[in-house]
Amino acid sequence: MGATRPGCSPVTPGQILTLHVTSASLSTVMAGHNPRERRLFTDLNEKNRLAGEFRRLSNSVRQWQDRMGKRRGERWQKRYGQAIRRAEVRLEELQRELPSRAEDLKTRIEEEQQISKSEIEAFEKQYKKEVRELKKAQEKLAAASEAFSKAEAETKSRSMERQKTAAVLAEFSRKRRNAAREARREAKDVKTAEKEITSEEQDKQVLSYELRRIVVEIEALRG
Repeated sequence: MGATRPGCSPVTPGQILTLHVTSASLSTVMAGHNPRERRLFTDLNEKNRLAGEFRRLSNSVRQWQDRMGKRRGERWQKRYGQAIRRAEVRLEELQRELPSRAEDLKTRIEEEQQISKSEIEAFEKQYKKEVRELKKAQEKLAAASEAFSKAEAETKSRSMERQKTAAVLAEFSRKRRNAAREARREAKDVKTAEKEITSEEQDKQVLSYELRRIVVEIEALRG
């Protein structure tokens, strides 16, 4: 197939042999994702495994053919001939199966990219909200801490009853603790939002790479 798609350079059938399997990295990406995303990455892993098998068998067939040309003995000719025939049967099966898998994954990746774009926008909106709330919580904590310090200084400078002094300081201390707790909670929410955005951006990069690889595989296998 001589045609190329936008953003892709011309390919030949032999180029499928240079594509490498990245199952380990895809498995890492799957962690912490929803069922739809996990199914997509699982199916990508399986497609990449089959593409890797296609690549290895194709390389083996070429090597066996080279050896057949160098070894003239009947035993070697029979041995390599049988191995080549078995490999060619499996290669034909893979060449029928891989394009349909690739087309299905291509459609699903394109759909997932649209979903991811919406999710990233939603997470960014939530992140900005969390940052605003964290800033307010930090300002509230600073005000509570300042109020406690002033109250503590005033109780020392005045001749107040011990019981009344303790009550005043306890109230300001409670407000400061509450403000500190709220600030910690908001800080945690900000970090969570940051992780979600980072995760979605990582997915976007991985899926963009996988989509380009799938386009190359489809063109090469059907070329």
